Amino acid sequence: MASLQQTYYDILAARVRADQYPSHQLLDRLEASLFTSEQVTDYITLLLEKLNATRYPSQQILDRTERMLVLAAGVT
Repeated sequence: MASLQQTYYDILAARVRADQYPSHQLLDRLEASLFTSEQVTDYITLLLEKLNATRYPSQQILDRTERMLVLAAGVT
């Protein structure tokens, strides 16, 4: 059974995945909910999927991806 924190993360991540242009508030909440290195990796994968899905990715998604990659490099 998933922890409550993992359930919360999963709900937010699913909403971000479903939204073509997720709001910065939703992305901020998802980032704030990151608890494990697996969640960080999953979130980076989600951001990379968003980047790959559009020809002209938003500056916000690019910035978040770069920031999370730096964070992940320090975690692993």
